[in-house]
Amino acid sequence: STNMTRESGGLSGFFLLLRVTLTQFALWVATGTLCVLALFVRKGVCKSKASMEGKTVIVTGGSSGIGKETAKDLCRRKARVIIACCDLKEAKAAAQEIFEETQQPVIIKHLDLASFKSVRAFAEDIVRTEPRLDVLVNNAGVVLDSSKTKLTEDGYEAAFQINYLGHFLLTMLLLDLLTKSAPSRVINVSSVLHHLGSADHFEDRVKGRHPMRDPVASYCNNKLAMLLFTRALAHKLRHHGVTVNAVHPGICKTHIADHSTGLVSSFFHSIQALGGKTAREGAQTSIFLAVEPKVAKETGKYFVDCRRHWISWRAKDRALADKVFWKSVGLVHLEDSANQLIKA
Repeated sequence: STNMTRESGGLSGFFLLLRVTLTQFALWVATGTLCVLALFVRKGVCKSKASMEGKTVIVTGGSSGIGKETAKDLCRRKARVIIACCDLKEAKAAAQEIFEETQQPVIIKHLDLASFKSVRAFAEDIVRTEPRLDVLVNNAGVVLDSSKTKLTEDGYEAAFQINYLGHFLLTMLLLDLLTKSAPSRVINVSSVLHHLGSADHFEDRVKGRHPMRDPVASYCNNKLAMLLFTRALAHKLRHHGVTVNAVHPGICKTHIADHSTGLVSSFFHSIQALGGKTAREGAQTSIFLAVEPKVAKETGKYFVDCRRHWISWRAKDRALADKVFWKSVGLVHLEDSANQLIKA
């Protein structure tokens, strides 16, 4: 009887592992398929010639890839551009490159999205030194290896905090300045992979509580969270002159997977090797939302190739968006000030 119980338990464990493995495999296949299909989508170009003179823009992750190309274009339009990133050496090189190409200076400020302390210090500095903020581009993103769950000093999955939660806190802390500078715009870089994302166990992504060990699933979930945040915040700010929209930049040849190794790195780099956009092409929709007068009143929308695009059924769920918003408020410890920040 004891042996039968052990065998039964062993079989149950085997089938559970098999189910998890097959589910993970199916997700990777779906992700790869979606990415490959996205390679063949038209490449939208921002055709607006609008000047950004007199406007201040913050671009997170502006030292490389899509962020750098976004910053470069906005500098050409005479914007005051602030690059917010963790690697100051890389940022200085990017700023020099942008200056050489545009003859416009770039302001560099340190921001580590994996640290709430750093995000708060950055936001406090901006509020203290900048009289206005016209556009916030939440661009920074990363895919991390899952050989072991990486946690930040705040106790969250690193990818979850860098891709979503750090940007959530940053945006909330800059809302007052954005509102005072209205009309202003928030642009969140999401992804077509939000279609494969889930908001299940959202509040449990802390140490010892349902860690997300699959980096592909984690990335999909983070990008869904970014889109849900976009829709929730847009609704809350609809009467305050601040628009909030999300973009899918396209499948681009950037360094987003450089912090991953093994199968994860091979997976993303293989997809990038098939083709896709350059970083400059990937920046077009963010630029479009930052400068185009025709979308000045558009809010809570999702754009691909400079056009409004359809979103997943989960992203359409307003109740889910509101739930994720308020859970995020708790995770970044803004319970006492959130209502005041969104003028509720």
